[in-house]
Amino acid sequence: MTTWTDEMKESVSKQRLNPFLVLDYINEIVGVYRNSKQCERESEFGFSSLGIRQALNKIHKSHKGFRFEKISIELYKEYR
Repeated sequence: MTTWTDEMKESVSKQRLNPFLVLDYINEIVGVYRNSKQCERESEFGFSSLGIRQALNKIHKSHKGFRFEKISIELYKEYR
């Protein structure tokens, strides 16, 4: 059994592209991320990957007061 290092986890995470926008309470774009793990690592708001995925899948309306909306890969590339 292989023990996963942080570098291994990040390389697998970079391969998964499920882009989305993070919107605040007045619908201003706070960030654009390639997947929930990147958002969890890089945002200053303390989001959890599970909370993000639940908001993206409409299980919950928001996570920590922010809304999450899926976007196309083409739109993600325009923001980056």
